[in-house]
Amino acid sequence: MKTTLKTVMAACALVMGSHAMAQITFYEGEGFRGRAMTTDRAIENFDRTRFNDRTSSVVVDRGRWEVCEDSRFRGRCVVLRRGNYDSLRSLGMENRISSVRRIQNNRRYDNEPEPVAGPVYEYRQRP
Repeated sequence: MKTTLKTVMAACALVMGSHAMAQITFYEGEGFRGRAMTTDRAIENFDRTRFNDRTSSVVVDRGRWEVCEDSRFRGRCVVLRRGNYDSLRSLGMENRISSVRRIQNNRRYDNEPEPVAGPVYEYRQRP
């Protein structure tokens, strides 16, 4: 019994730890300019954050994230993985994101673009 309990506790800690490690930052302007909002959990409606349809660039620090045009993860969605996206225009998602959620790292998606190979702005301000 003790081994089963330890195994269950270890599995729970692993799951909770992997979710806490994921992080994404949204910027109002292209090139990581303007107001910023960082999250490490799903947001099903950006209306409450005052960021609905205002995101122009994104930095994914950890994890893979699905961003969608409509609230509650509906409409057209795109998967963003770790990297800098200095403009969402080429993805057709500029000023259109209304919801975001973390997705599994081991699953493949058709709508997963390559991150832009640009400079890393480690000095950028974060809320």
